[in-house]
Amino acid sequence: MVFSRIHSFFPLARLIKLLIFLAAGMQFIVITQMYVAGSTLFNELPALLFRIFRGTLMTFIAGYLLAYPALAVIRSLNKRLPWKGNGVKRFLIQFSVALLSGILVTPLILVTAGFLFAMEYDSRTFQDNAYYMIVLSLFLMIILEAWIYLEESTKEKIKAERLEKELIEEAAKKMIFEAKAQVEEIKANTAHQLIEQEKWLNQELQSAIKKSELLTHQLNESRGQLRSLLSNLIGAAYRCYFDEAYTMQYISEKILDLSGYPPVDFINNQGRTYTSIIHPDDVELCARAISESTKHRAPFEVEYRIIHAQGNVVWVKDNGKPIFNPDGTVSFLDGIIIDITRRKEAELAARESDLKYKELMDFLPQPVFELDMMGNLVYGNKAGFEFFGLAPADPEKKISVIDCFVEEDKPRVIENVRKSVGGVATEPAEYTAIKGDGTLCPVLVFGSPIIRNNEIVGRRGIIIDISERKKYELKLVKAKEELEKINTTLEQVVEKRTRELTETNTKLLQVQKENLQSQFEVLKSQINPHFMFNSLNVLSGLINKDIGKAQQFIDEFSHIYRYVLETLEQPVVTLEKELDFTRSYLFLQQIRHGNDLSYTVNLPSALLKWVLPPLSLQVVLENAIKHNIVNESKPLKIEIFSENNHLVVRNNIQPKISAVASTGLGLKNLVKRYGLISEFTPMFQVNTDYYVARLPLIETE
Repeated sequence: MVFSRIHSFFPLARLIKLLIFLAAGMQFIVITQMYVAGSTLFNELPALLFRIFRGTLMTFIAGYLLAYPALAVIRSLNKRLPWKGNGVKRFLIQFSVALLSGILVTPLILVTAGFLFAMEYDSRTFQDNAYYMIVLSLFLMIILEAWIYLEESTKEKIKAERLEKELIEEAAKKMIFEAKAQVEEIKANTAHQLIEQEKWLNQELQSAIKKSELLTHQLNESRGQLRSLLSNLIGAAYRCYFDEAYTMQYISEKILDLSGYPPVDFINNQGRTYTSIIHPDDVELCARAISESTKHRAPFEVEYRIIHAQGNVVWVKDNGKPIFNPDGTVSFLDGIIIDITRRKEAELAARESDLKYKELMDFLPQPVFELDMMGNLVYGNKAGFEFFGLAPADPEKKISVIDCFVEEDKPRVIENVRKSVGGVATEPAEYTAIKGDGTLCPVLVFGSPIIRNNEIVGRRGIIIDISERKKYELKLVKAKEELEKINTTLEQVVEKRTRELTETNTKLLQVQKENLQSQFEVLKSQINPHFMFNSLNVLSGLINKDIGKAQQFIDEFSHIYRYVLETLEQPVVTLEKELDFTRSYLFLQQIRHGNDLSYTVNLPSALLKWVLPPLSLQVVLENAIKHNIVNESKPLKIEIFSENNHLVVRNNIQPKISAVASTGLGLKNLVKRYGLISEFTPMFQVNTDYYVARLPLIETE
């Protein structure tokens, strides 16, 4: 009974159409907000489609449940509290009912969603959905009130006009009938009656005119409310003719924010045509997309550029549909224009970042690779393709990196790949690779798993050609054998020489051996594959989070690598250059550790031209980070200052529980390098609270 009364007041078919449009519109707004916020849901199309379906269905159900209380309240208020003089009371009642309905419907919708889609919810989900239901209830109450008010206003106007016409026709008929019947007998009475009737008709006509003016005023208020609703949309709503100029019949105030021109400029092309602000290169694109839409009687969606009044380019997305006349011709185009400039700029920045990442990888002289779970090559840099002679072929063709190694090493390669994709840590391993020209080359391979969305999807690594190192090792072995022979020969030849000469010769040989060994150690430590590989892993994760910081990371990483190459054969560098390198190195470390790692530099400018062996600071800083805890509860603090012509590096001591075993080779090698260029010796001291390294600075002439 209640439902039949409501549907006699507002038809069911109209209600369902309204709810379908409202559910689709609300989901469009929610999905757009999620897209702008960078939701990861857009990376998975099935999950996105399911989210849209679920949201549309639950919004439709919620709207259906909320519509009946809203219609019942409006119907009751229309009978008891007309709009004239009761606007505030009606608003308070409708607002309270909408708020209460939204709160009451929330648990019912959550239970239904849990039953239909197995959704899990907590207090935060209840609060978010309650807010959504209240907004939906208020929005639905406003739409229904505006619709019913507009419809009743129109009906009253038509009714008044019909009544006026009927009254006039009835009076005219009556006057003619009475005039014909009594024209001769009661002329005076007829004249008197005609005068009285004319007065009455004038009064009725004035009353009808007043009612018409009231209806016109109420209609204007309804139109104002509709314009207010349209102005709150995220884009500019419009209705235009399907012509070359896209002549606007209506366009909302939002076009001022998008183009810098007021809406009145576009209405009937008073100030300019809408086509005039479309980028010249995109005019044909728009025309083609809309023509195709009208041809298939389907909605259209096109992205193009417009020229802002200030001269800058704004990217927009135009969603609309053609409205057809009964004869099949296009009457209007209805749609909404949304600003997507930020999204376009983000896409461009992401492409540029990917390009810079690839260029950086191609800049590296060592082969860099990425494998899938089966050991097939999915990415390689320029050096890798040149080293193995592999041309970047058809992406559908799989290239197995296992075939790039000799048969004896393939089982170990397969085992390391299997461990890596299984999440087991692997150590760098030496293999014999087959180069593109068919020759064999000893290599050192560093690798680790590729982790995306907390899942291992492959293996990433770098290959170091150790041919030169092997040659140096062979030369050292031969040199050692020759030195042993020389020592034996010298012992036989110089038996009769004095003890002083013998000791001098022995020291000379020892210095030569240490010099060769030190040069070899310096050569090995110049390029640290572990540091390079860890930095590439950090960069890979940073690209998806912060493009700007990823760009800065690439620049600092390039600076470090360039410094290593430039100082490869230099015995000393200035303190100024070493500090510049140190800042880049610590920037990369702070990206990994965040605010848990901090440092200060306090040095007089007079010492910046003094010299020291290259990468001396890097050895000390790497030891501090490697052997100490670096976390939020125990941050690592490093101080760099000078004292008595020494560069002092001091850090607080907080050793790791499972500390990495230290060989001390880095510090020993640093002492040897100082011994080759001066008589000064670095000093390293551990006290209760700090570890202190003192590096001598050498004054230049």
